[in-house]
Amino acid sequence: MNGKPALSWFTIFERDHAAALPGGRTLGDIDLYTVSYMDAAPATISATEIGESLVRNPEFLRILDEYNNVLFVAHSMGGIVLRRAIVRLQLNGEQARLDRIVGLGLLGSPSEGAPLADFVKTWGCWIPAILRKVCWGEYVAQWYGAGWHQITDLQTLEGHNHLLAGLQTDWGSVIKARQGKPFVVSCAYETVAEIPALKLTVVERIYTHTAGCFEQEPITQSHMALAKPIDIEDNRHQWLRRTIVEALQRVENFKLRNWSQNDPLGALIDQINLEAGQPRPSGALGETVRVRPESEAEVNALRLKPDNRDYGGPTWGALLKSIARYNSCLKVQSDRQRREHEVWTKGAMACPNSIEAKRIYACDLRFCS
Repeated sequence: MNGKPALSWFTIFERDHAAALPGGRTLGDIDLYTVSYMDAAPATISATEIGESLVRNPEFLRILDEYNNVLFVAHSMGGIVLRRAIVRLQLNGEQARLDRIVGLGLLGSPSEGAPLADFVKTWGCWIPAILRKVCWGEYVAQWYGAGWHQITDLQTLEGHNHLLAGLQTDWGSVIKARQGKPFVVSCAYETVAEIPALKLTVVERIYTHTAGCFEQEPITQSHMALAKPIDIEDNRHQWLRRTIVEALQRVENFKLRNWSQNDPLGALIDQINLEAGQPRPSGALGETVRVRPESEAEVNALRLKPDNRDYGGPTWGALLKSIARYNSCLKVQSDRQRREHEVWTKGAMACPNSIEAKRIYACDLRFCS
């Protein structure tokens, strides 16, 4: 957001790395990326077209393909672009990628337009006495993260903005399809005027509402400052951290890939590799598992910790790591780019009550009974 390095979430996450997250993780376990939608987009195309082009952005797709749980944060017009991109993923039937998106944080996003855009479009340019065209609206457009040609896209629905009206309808379909799955939409808006003397607010609260966003949180900052936290106690960072916690807690409460503690681990390995050999839908990971030869017998016959827990995760890799988290002798190493997982045991023990022909192993002899 054109801010100083110190005023960014990259810096704040480093300072707040020890903050606990659901699933035994911390903020330090989160990888942060920025994806630009304006650099690769011609100034004359609409916000909808920018969103459509984002779905073809290699960096955008790489994030969705390499990570189990993805939460996007978008500022101003970025929220419109991002929601349109997610709508396109759904229209394309890319369910596997959609299932990895666990949340959206929308900062000052004009989901229903902005009155200032109505005004700027009408009065943003004029011809002064010296016959030189002046367009202060181009400067205002930058507040939205837009070019001058996208200002029309941000006009209010009262002004019959068919682009935003269509997006709101399509986005409602996305939210409906996500019901029952771990998915959070969190919205925040500014309460400080961008130009205090004029009491000029860029995006007012009423215009930030969209489907899935049940509450809009006020942040005591101007529009341009919404994405520039200064410390870990900053209300901007606290809002984002709560959003992350809520999203990951929903992930913990809902697992797409499940495995019962009572089923042998070898059957899970067979199931993963069987699926990998079949035609897969668009966006599916196509994960494979390789068991180290010296650990095959132990992995295939490993008895899991009997604590009435069904292990789970959004992908096979996440499921394996969920099992390893509670069974310390099981080791999992993942190659995200190749989508391969290597599994082996270290310190597995043979259960004393099992016969040699059908040996059973466990990470703790107490699991044998």
